[in-house]
Formats: sequence, C-alpha cells, structure tokens
Amino acid sequence: MKSTKRKNMPPEERRAQLLGCAQMLFFSKGFEDTTIQDVLDMASVSKGGFYHHFKSKDELLFGVLDGMAEGVFSQMAVVASDGTSSALDLLHSFIHLRANYLREHDYPGQVEFFRVMNQDKNMVLLEQFKRRVRTGAMPVLVRIIQKGCDEGTFTVADVDTAAELILFLSTFIDLALLRAIEARGTETADHAAEKLQAAIDMQFLTLDRVLGLPDGTTNFGWPEAVDVTMATQPPLPPSSN
Repeated sequence: MKSTKRKNMPPEERRAQLLGCAQMLFFSKGFEDTTIQDVLDMASVSKGGFYHHFKSKDELLFGVLDGMAEGVFSQMAVVASDGTSSALDLLHSFIHLRANYLREHDYPGQVEFFRVMNQDKNMVLLEQFKRRVRTGAMPVLVRIIQKGCDEGTFTVADVDTAAELILFLSTFIDLALLRAIEARGTETADHAAEKLQAAIDMQFLTLDRVLGLPDGTTNFGWPEAVDVTMATQPPLPPSSN
C-alpha cells in the first residue's frame, strides 16, 4: 500500500492513527499475518515513532481492543442514563450490548481477534482487558439490579455480589466459543456448535435464576450467533514473506 507523506502530529493523534491503521489491517489481513512494518507503511510512521507509543505488536493489539471496550462503555453510559425504562428493559439493553457490538462491527474480523487473544502468549493481555471491562461495567449493572429490586422485579439478597457473578457469567461462553471457532471446517464442527449453543442457553438460564426471574426471561440477543460464527472462515496460514 502506498504511504502518504509523513507529517508531524500531536502524540495522541499519532497514537490514534496507529491504532486505526492496526485495526483495519488486523481485520483485513488477520493479526498473525500483519507485521509492524505493515502498520508503519499504512500510517507513514517511522519505527521510532511507533515504538514511542507501543512496545510490541501484542501491545498494539491490546490498544485496539481497549478502544473497542471504550465503544462498549459509551453504549453502557447510554443505558445508565436512561431514567424512564424499567429495570428489566435496562437489563436486556445491558446484556445485549455484546451481541449488538459483535453484529455491527465486522464479526469475522472480531472472531479472528478473539482467537488470537485466547492464545497462551496473550493470556496476560486478555485478563487485563477483561478486568477493564468488568471495572467499567460494574457500576452500571449494580444500578440496574438495585432498580429492579426497588421495583420488585428482581429478588437479590446482595446487589454487589449478584452484579459480580453476572459479570463473571458474561465470559462463561468464551471457552465454548473458542472451541467452536477452532472446529470450523472440521468433522467436529457440528458438535462444537451444539456445545456453544448449550453454553449460551446455560449462561442466561443461570442469569435468570441469580436475579429470581422466570426461566427464559433473558437471552444473548442474537439468535443466529452460533450459525454466523460457524460460517466464518478460518484464517489462512501466515505467509512466509
């Protein structure tokens, strides 16, 4: 890709530019097949300019994911500021944020991100990312649950503990999702897809019972998620160039 003429930018603008280029490349080429040089060429930045902001490609990946988290947080803020909807409606809006984001933002690219982030070498980065999401989500969820208790919709003995458990449950499907992603195009794909759907169903059945709701009240918010996941294409092996 032909680079543009290099120009000076304030540090925050340069960092944002590098993150934007990295996200486009990771989504289009895949993380493993994108090199730091690809990012430098696209952004028209020197190696020194890059390493001023990021120590490695893994740190760049986390920066992109952190930006994605900020996008989810902004949606959470909208939910939190809604003073007219019932607690149950707010809960549905909250738990559907993940599905809505995945559906609306290049899901095949995000599947690749998820696969890469769950590699052993990225476990520390992944845990940092999950902790950041939990920290941002906790006060919003506590407010929703407390509202539901005040309305008599939820039956919860300890609001904070219930919120922490629900946030823990939000990652329950991740292992089944990873197995399904890895099984795409293999003879075990159908079985992995069934296990993923079972994990999704169990996650929301448990959420209902934590809050004292009738079984089947909550759901992931994207009925076709398993089929769409299995239809995405596994990445090609990294090129040798």
